[in-house]
Amino acid sequence: MSGQDAIRGFAVQTLICLLNALETGAAQWRFVTIEPDIAGDKVDILWVYDNDSLAQQVKSSKNQIGRAAVEAWCLELSQSGSANRYQLMLAGPIAAAVLEDSPFHGVEVPTPTSMDTLALIDQAVTKLDRYLLAKAFPPIPLPMREAMVSLVSARLIDGSIRAEKVSREVFDGWLQEWILMAYPAAVQQRLSANCDVLWSSLQIAGPQSLGNQAYEIVLPLSVINGGLSVAVVEWFLLRVNAKDRQMLYRPEMRLPANVGSDDDLRRGAVAFAEFAVNPGRAEALRVLFAPVGRAGFDTGLWPDGAHELELWVKFAAVPDPRKVKMASVHISIDHRAVLGSTQTRTIRLSTLDSFIETL
Repeated sequence: MSGQDAIRGFAVQTLICLLNALETGAAQWRFVTIEPDIAGDKVDILWVYDNDSLAQQVKSSKNQIGRAAVEAWCLELSQSGSANRYQLMLAGPIAAAVLEDSPFHGVEVPTPTSMDTLALIDQAVTKLDRYLLAKAFPPIPLPMREAMVSLVSARLIDGSIRAEKVSREVFDGWLQEWILMAYPAAVQQRLSANCDVLWSSLQIAGPQSLGNQAYEIVLPLSVINGGLSVAVVEWFLLRVNAKDRQMLYRPEMRLPANVGSDDDLRRGAVAFAEFAVNPGRAEALRVLFAPVGRAGFDTGLWPDGAHELELWVKFAAVPDPRKVKMASVHISIDHRAVLGSTQTRTIRLSTLDSFIETL
């Protein structure tokens, strides 16, 4: 075998490994090793799963690969005793009998791939796009995906020199690291797109300051992180619009989860601070919002009538806050009973009720 053929063969082996690593919907591999340190040198790629292992040998040739050669390779691979399952990965033209008669000696022979490394790279670029979408990343530009395929291949080749075992977490870390450096907007979109805030009611309470007539507001919120990385909530902001006036509210305290009497509203409360929500988890909290005294924003008594509320959230690693909820509430003179008292009034937010009123 010439040096050129050897280099091509190793490139094909690496790209086949990458194509398998980017499979979606299949069993989740835990570790992969190219050129593992196994006696006999019959295994080119070793995959480890939770309760399984798969050894692959890669053979490539410009000439037709016949059944006899394939059967001999399968026998040697099956006798290596290196895994629970075995596959012979072929690249190049093969005899029809190979696919018709396989498996051989318990070794699977999947449909062969091309020896054209450019064609394999194109396949890897397409698979990378699906893999990233499955990981909740938005679409990545084609030139960047092509560059990432080259970078991952280079990392795998470098690791094969030392028979390095690469974990899936490390593999995904490579992708996220390069995306964050070259295309940070993708990570920001991914975070904001996969975090939602649930808000179904609010409580209005009288202010602690006797000279202030603006209601304080308690919001029971749930932050749901449907992404694959930790989401850090830095702050919320509530904007209230009514007739010709606007009000701003900022989070002041995080209240206990258990709702006690009105007299206990602030008992056990702590100052509001940023908090983290782990992937696939939700964080429920009650937040006390207080009005912000700023030019152009009112801090006086809420007028009777309709009020439009907007809830904004700021995530760390995302430069701009995002509006996550809008709600409409009606304030009447009855709500003023909370002023100068320890009472609170709960207002339910229901789009269903609003819809029914239109029928």
